[in-house]
Formats: sequence, C-alpha cells, structure tokens
Amino acid sequence: MNAREPEALVPAAVDTLPINFAILDEEGTILHTNRAWREFGEQNDIELRPDTVGTNYLEITARAETETARTVAAGLSEILSGDRELFEFEYPCHSPDEQRWFLMRAAPFTDGDRRYVAVAHFDITERHEYRRRLEESNERLEQFASVASHDLQEPLRMVTSYLQLIEHRYADDLDADGREFIEYAVDGAERMAEMIDGLLEYSRVDTQGEPLEPIDLEAVLDDVLRDLERQIADADAEISREPLPTVSGDASQLRQVFQNLLSNAIEYSGERAPRVMISAVRDGDAWIVSVSDEGIGIDPADEDRVFEVFQRLHSHEEHEGTGIGLALCRRIVERHGGEIWIDSEPTDGTTISFTLPAARGHAE
Repeated sequence: MNAREPEALVPAAVDTLPINFAILDEEGTILHTNRAWREFGEQNDIELRPDTVGTNYLEITARAETETARTVAAGLSEILSGDRELFEFEYPCHSPDEQRWFLMRAAPFTDGDRRYVAVAHFDITERHEYRRRLEESNERLEQFASVASHDLQEPLRMVTSYLQLIEHRYADDLDADGREFIEYAVDGAERMAEMIDGLLEYSRVDTQGEPLEPIDLEAVLDDVLRDLERQIADADAEISREPLPTVSGDASQLRQVFQNLLSNAIEYSGERAPRVMISAVRDGDAWIVSVSDEGIGIDPADEDRVFEVFQRLHSHEEHEGTGIGLALCRRIVERHGGEIWIDSEPTDGTTISFTLPAARGHAE
C-alpha cells in the first residue's frame, strides 16, 4: 500500500464533516475548504463568499459593510496573530429575521517554516438560545423573589406587631398558654421573614454578583472570623486553619460561603466543644477548599438533600436555621465554576469541600 494514501484520504474525510472547516495561511488566504463551508455560503446567498480557494478571508470580511462582518474580521485578525483561539458571533441566515450564532475556533500548526491556521465554525444557536432562556428564567426568579420579599414582609411585620401589641396590652388577661401561643406565632412569623430574605439572596447570586477577580481567601476568612467572634466565643469553638490561596472569585459571596459553613460546623458540634479545620490543596487549575468538623455528622443518604432549598435534617427546636444556607453555598460555588460535596458519617464529623478557580499569575 502506498504510504501516502492516508494523506490523500484526509480531504475526503474532512468533506464529510457537518462543521464548516477551512485552512488558511498566516495572512488569511484560504487554502482549503470542506463541503459544509462551501454549502453554507451558497445557501445563505453571501455576496462576498469566503469559500473560494485563493480568496483572502480577512480582506473580504473587512470590506463587508455589516456589523457581523466587522466582528468576524476583528476576531479573525486576532486568531491569525495567535492572540485568540475562539470567539462567538451572530449571523443573519437567509433573512434578517433568522439569526444564528456561531463559534469560530482556530488551531495553528506549522509545516516546515510555514504557519497555517485551521478554522472551524460551529453552529451554537441551540446552546445560545438555551442560555438566553436560562438567563430569562433567572431574571423572572429574581423578580418573583423581590416581589415576594416586599409583598410578604409587610404583612408578616404587621402580624408580628399586632401579636406583640396583644401580648403587651392584655398580658394580665392571658394565661400561660395564651402567652406561649403568642410566642410561637411571633417566632413563626420571624422565621418566615428570614426564609423570604434567604430566598431573595439565593435568587440574586448570578445577577447581583460582582465580577470574578483575584481574591485572597486569607483576608476573606479573617473577615468571617471577626463577624463570628461572639458565636465562636459562646460555643468555646476552636478554629484551626492552614494557609489559604488566592483564587478568582467574588469576595462578598465567598464570605457568605465561609460564614455559612463555619456557622453550621459550630451549630452541629454535638455535646463537645466545636473543633473546626479550614484547609486548601491545589488540584490543577483549581483549589479544593475544605471545612472539617468533629460534630454530629450527616447520614450519607442525606448528603445531596442538604444542598436543596429549605431542606432540613433537624427540627427548628433542635437546631435553628432557614434550610437555605448550604443551597446558597452550592449556588455560589457553581457560579464560580466549581463543585461542592460532603464527606461525612453520623457521629464522625463532617468535611464539606468545594472547588474554586485558581487566580492566574499567583503562586501557590
């Protein structure tokens, strides 16, 4: 068999790909296109079609007088110079009313002293639409939570105020049961208000968060420990820590994560004084941060359930809380592109770990 036969088969194989594919030289001249690339130009009546071998792709996109063409020209120029590997752009197909989104991805390679760039267009319209619908859904969720917070808090405040007024004005006429009933009602209204606030905070994680930037977790933890000084002192808790890294994150949201995890570790310590350890280890481009305690632990069957909104493993009489703290932690960690999980056994303590992206340019 001729050793060069596999090379001759490559163009035929590339022609079968459903992806628009071309090879350019470093100046942007088209050296090869596959069938999908050529058919796209024909089907969409592109006047300046970048589908002819010998045509300079960069020049014809730069000459076109549309915003899309200018976007493609700018992105392609960065790709050819090696400053960029991919970018997304919107393209009017068939008619102005039909818009599709494409991802252009490039891979440079060399043959001897010459440099080439393989360019592929992926149709990502479905993914883009899904992302748009998800953003709209999150926006509606936030609007609902905002309205619920405003419209429900006022009646709850009124209920609480009138119950307290009754208790104050008619205290001499109430027996022990009456006072106890009023206390339960006030406590229930206050807990409902806390749950509404928690729902509002949960809904705003994505839309109200700050841009991710290099954050020193040591400083974040210092702030949290100052905020929890009273709770730590009252519980006689011992908090140990290993050096923490600089990550890419939202400082305010990461403070919330540490505060929730440390509060839980103290709250669920059992009969012993709380002993908590915070540590971090590098894992590729991410850091795994762990908060470990020696408390009452969690049944493995419940490890996923505790990350759901308003899911509680204990009654309010046993342990206070809204049932939204760990759900909020998961939503924040996922917004940072990470994961969160639990390692625990009943009576053997709990370790909650989560990943955060390492900040670029910062040493371990």
